[in-house]
Amino acid sequence: MISLDDMMVFAKVAEKQSFTQAGDSLGIGKARVSQIVTKLEKSLCTRLLHRTTRSLSLTDAGARYYDKCKAISEIAEEANSETFDINQIPSGTIRISTPSTTMVGLLSEFLRQYPEVKLDIIESDSYSNLIESRCDIALRASSALEDSSLYAVKLGYFCDMLCASPSYLASHKEIKTSEDLLKLDWISHHIVHGEKQLTLTNSLGQVTQLPHSPKVQVRTSASVKEFVLNSLGFAIMPSFTVNKELAQGELIRILPEVHDLQIPIYAVYQEKALMPLRVRTLIDFLKQHEEAFG
Repeated sequence: MISLDDMMVFAKVAEKQSFTQAGDSLGIGKARVSQIVTKLEKSLCTRLLHRTTRSLSLTDAGARYYDKCKAISEIAEEANSETFDINQIPSGTIRISTPSTTMVGLLSEFLRQYPEVKLDIIESDSYSNLIESRCDIALRASSALEDSSLYAVKLGYFCDMLCASPSYLASHKEIKTSEDLLKLDWISHHIVHGEKQLTLTNSLGQVTQLPHSPKVQVRTSASVKEFVLNSLGFAIMPSFTVNKELAQGELIRILPEVHDLQIPIYAVYQEKALMPLRVRTLIDFLKQHEEAFG
């Protein structure tokens, strides 16, 4: 049976990238550290480290094993802390993947509430593999999972809608039907909507597809919004990015009877049993603020 102590020794080697430094940190000799790691590799039938005379680096299997060892260490630390302090405060760094411009306000509120937590945010509208990017949480408009060790929890819904600026609409004839959109310039989020056709879905689930070529193609929601605010065209936009501008009259929603698509947003995360307190706290916080996604 593999010893948890041996796993922690390996984790320290992975952290320090050195047998010597790991041994110094743990108060044991370099040779003993090397023996423990070698025994682990034999027990697992897997090489965990690439060794040269000058450096150490993790293999792919070693990187995955280190993540699990680190999570176990954090859970052990939390268990010990809870024994001494029932009023434990979440702390440490959460690495989170989120669509650009999505959650700054909400995450700011979370940080104010839990000042001991730090965030490492990867902002991208592209799909981010949770395991490869080593994120604790990914916010997605999909429950698709790339690995059986992952879980998804629904946080709420946002509304996909057609928007344009008042000045842009004032320079064109009144928009009454979906076909009227073909007379307007389309700002396309290329990753989400492509470049060949508009796909519109009403509240009854009826789909309308219109061949249309975009005036501008971009790859972030922030850029879509800026082009629309600059009166260069219309766009399909998620409600959480434009609620403020709609309320202030900087943007106008058009043809809600034609496109009114409710899309769920999920938090995707790794194994529940290995979840640090800070990550669990953030997920609970997001679930309690589902209105922020609409």
